[in-house]
Amino acid sequence: MRTEELLTKDIPEILDYVSLDPEINLFITGDIGSFGIDGRHVRVKGFRQENGALAGVLLRYMDRNYIFYSRHGTVPSELIASVVRMDNPSLKGVCVSGKSSLINSVAPFLPELHEEVTMMARCNEVKALPPSSSAEVRLLSEIDFDDYLGLIDNIAEFASFRHEESYDEQKDSWLASKKRGSATYGVYEKGLLVAIASSTADTAESAMLVGVCTREGYRCRGYASMAVNALLRDRFAKGKKFLCLFYDNPLAGAIYHRFGFVDIASYSMLH
Repeated sequence: MRTEELLTKDIPEILDYVSLDPEINLFITGDIGSFGIDGRHVRVKGFRQENGALAGVLLRYMDRNYIFYSRHGTVPSELIASVVRMDNPSLKGVCVSGKSSLINSVAPFLPELHEEVTMMARCNEVKALPPSSSAEVRLLSEIDFDDYLGLIDNIAEFASFRHEESYDEQKDSWLASKKRGSATYGVYEKGLLVAIASSTADTAESAMLVGVCTREGYRCRGYASMAVNALLRDRFAKGKKFLCLFYDNPLAGAIYHRFGFVDIASYSMLH
């Protein structure tokens, strides 16, 4: 099996290869759709069989985020680990993600990383939920960034992912995502942003629901559900055929199922 750097000319082949698992590969199609294979934001390694056919792809977004996919799991796991180590010998800040059956096999070759297992779910149409509050729900814009960052800083699980980024880097990243079609809906209670839900990896047909959270002291009031409901309606109104998300909390899963999400597959991250 040989490894090669895939280029812009290979994009149709890559997209065809990952098309059998559209949900699992939403980040791959979304990143390539947003950036192409530009060598700066996105790079893709291809693993080919002796006859030249693709056996797997490893997409690297920015410097430390990897997504691995193989239809039949025929790419040696130690080969995937060696590519990651070659890029990032210390493994600091590295995340390798993909279908759990694939990531499970890579994990023993990257023992410094911890495996987090989540469930991926898909929604084809949003089910109506009655409003639980009279709080204001709206699409956030650039002028709301400080409110957004203030809420994120209030969420311990999210703050840990951002400690190495400056304010300007965070704002630039957020605005760049918006320019590529992503959106964030927020819920305001008496002028305070108390809950948000965002989309990412937006393509013409799909998007990933991410960043759902509620400020400490305002939970269990239905605010997050209001934000999710608004975001889903917005995305489907813009022509999306489906949305996906990850969850690892059964209670959260039950809430998402009420919106019409159906479990698809187990998805893992090594970080």
